[in-house]
Amino acid sequence: MLKVDDLKKQIKSAFSEYIPLALETCFKNSSPIRSEISDRMAENFAKQFDEMVSDPLAESLANAIDYYIRNADITGFIITNGSSTTHTVTINPPPTPITGGKIPNTLGIN
Repeated sequence: MLKVDDLKKQIKSAFSEYIPLALETCFKNSSPIRSEISDRMAENFAKQFDEMVSDPLAESLANAIDYYIRNADITGFIITNGSSTTHTVTINPPPTPITGGKIPNTLGIN
């Protein structure tokens, strides 16, 4: 099962690893003169951007992924014994995990 908080932490970690370094490098390369002050400004800019953006963006993406997965429709073909036709149906997951090797009849086919 998808754990949204864990997904958010992983996404935020990835953002925090790559985005600040990229912004700092871009900021330094856009400065006409390299100095200690411009390097500190670039570092502060990248750090501030990471603090402002990574967490909310990670949360938004994690929630979007969670929504997408929870609302996905799985369709399949069912062939019933003694029938020469197939039926296209939406397969709904059971409300609780399957236990004891039993597969619930979520399709309502008798």
